[in-house]
Amino acid sequence: MRCGPGPCKGLSAVRGSRTLLTAIVAHRSRTLLVVFLLLAGGVAAQPGAFVVRTEQMDLAGSRTAVDVYQPAGGSSVGPSGGLAVVAHGFTRSRQRHRDLGRALAEAGITAVIPDLPYSVDHWGNGDAIVELASRLEAGALGLAPIERSRLLLIGTSAGGLATLLAAAKLPGLAGWIGLDPVDRTGSGVTAAAQLTAPAVVLLADRSNCNLYGSGRAIGRAIPGLLRSTVLEGASHCDFEAPTNNVCRFLCGSSPPGMAEVARAETVGAALEMLDIARVPRAGGPIDRAN
Repeated sequence: MRCGPGPCKGLSAVRGSRTLLTAIVAHRSRTLLVVFLLLAGGVAAQPGAFVVRTEQMDLAGSRTAVDVYQPAGGSSVGPSGGLAVVAHGFTRSRQRHRDLGRALAEAGITAVIPDLPYSVDHWGNGDAIVELASRLEAGALGLAPIERSRLLLIGTSAGGLATLLAAAKLPGLAGWIGLDPVDRTGSGVTAAAQLTAPAVVLLADRSNCNLYGSGRAIGRAIPGLLRSTVLEGASHCDFEAPTNNVCRFLCGSSPPGMAEVARAETVGAALEMLDIARVPRAGGPIDRAN
């Protein structure tokens, strides 16, 4: 599926119960509404719609900073009842997902965004995310305990690989969202084939920074893929915000507004997955997208 600088259209074929199909159609419509509101400023323009704090925690044996974005006035896990762990890309930091953290919280999803402990050890980062998810399930960072079925993993570039490696070890997740994930070793494809959660993969145009579209192979390997969408004209940098000129120089620029499109699609997919998680899957797995 390809998508220009506006809401994506279309819905992957779905196998399963009529209830699940109806739910996915309804929630895909909700996704499009979220895209429209974010692009129009209807969600992001709400002042005081979220609160943010930075905590310190031991993760993978290292002391690391973690930003927590919470919907203002909601419960400790947000009015959606959902929580998303967001992982940054190679050589980046949690601050590169500030805008996504805000957008998720404004949409009712609590976002937890750590500085990953390793620069090049994606498997170690995956284990760290498993550790973080387990601690959040038990109650950590001042948040109430949360069921795994209300937990999402979202990752950009190398963070997409790390969260995928983690998601393969965490059956029962609400979902995994890969933001132009990069797989240099093939371990991402192997993990993707073991993934039991629903998944959405959002992709930029092919470039050196995404290994010329390596995320496409990840999408094809996922049994429960909801969709794999190319944001036509998007740069690898559009999946982090704020980005910087170093990223634009290395990975290329894009038309104005593409970062907002990528962010809106991410939030919409997160809401969709949390809603789908409420529907029993009596009819079997979801078919993969084209």
